[in-house]
Amino acid sequence: MTKGIILFPKSTQSAKSNAFGWWLSEAYAAGMFVKIDFFEDFNPESFDKPDFVVMRGYNRDISLTFESTGTPVINTWTAMASSRDKLLAYECLIRAGIPTPESISSTQCTTFNDATSLFGPKFVVKQTDGSQGVNVFLVDSEDTFREALAKCGGTALLQRYVATSHGRDIRVWTIGEKAVAAVLRQSDTKFVSNYSQGGKASLFPMNADVASTAVKAARALGLDFAGVDILFDGNGYTVCEVNGNAGFRTLSAVSDINIIKHLYEYIHERTLFLDHFAVNAYAFAEIDKMWRRVQPRAVA
Repeated sequence: MTKGIILFPKSTQSAKSNAFGWWLSEAYAAGMFVKIDFFEDFNPESFDKPDFVVMRGYNRDISLTFESTGTPVINTWTAMASSRDKLLAYECLIRAGIPTPESISSTQCTTFNDATSLFGPKFVVKQTDGSQGVNVFLVDSEDTFREALAKCGGTALLQRYVATSHGRDIRVWTIGEKAVAAVLRQSDTKFVSNYSQGGKASLFPMNADVASTAVKAARALGLDFAGVDILFDGNGYTVCEVNGNAGFRTLSAVSDINIIKHLYEYIHERTLFLDHFAVNAYAFAEIDKMWRRVQPRAVA
């Protein structure tokens, strides 16, 4: 029987939608045995070597401990850390030739006037390691720019504002080489449309362009399981963000698509063919090169 560990930060215990039971029941249905554990309590010496590990949060030491033994980890530490750092994720997407809004670090573009000369009268300011639409601001003045930077801790990602996608985006969940599902997220009151920020969601019928773009974006960062946020950019699409620790309660709220079942099926296939489990070596090599730099370079 295939054995696995699903690891969460302990704070997840208090969440209403932690899905622990879902992870366990789907594993049982798939003929797997999995254990739920928490980063803060975990002792790898108390377990036999698992066949796989799913990381539902960011913990470098635990990830690398398992990776060093050859255990398949979804997602690897390099991939998770690269997706969490929005500046590094942006460079990965640019290097892979994937459309994404022009972005730069606030350390390289320090004034409101400099930013408007690059992006126009309105642009987006984001916390570099934020999630769920928190600390994402649409700014149009010196005052709102300074206020946004302060809320982001002084350093942020500055990004082109895509007006044609104001208040709406597409969240696509990818597993391996497949785009498994997508929802359209919309907000009538905010320019961000995250479900956690009060946005509404509906199942989105993916076309080939959206599906292909999402998979390529996830693979450019080395992610086996990802949530890719795509904006409507004129008559096409552009990748806003790639999430390595993607939640899926939005999908559960609007459909009966069983994302955990799909993930276990992927894990089963890959544990049978371990040589093909990792994403392509080129993606990892490029990411590793970038991590060696003192500071990621933002491409304007």
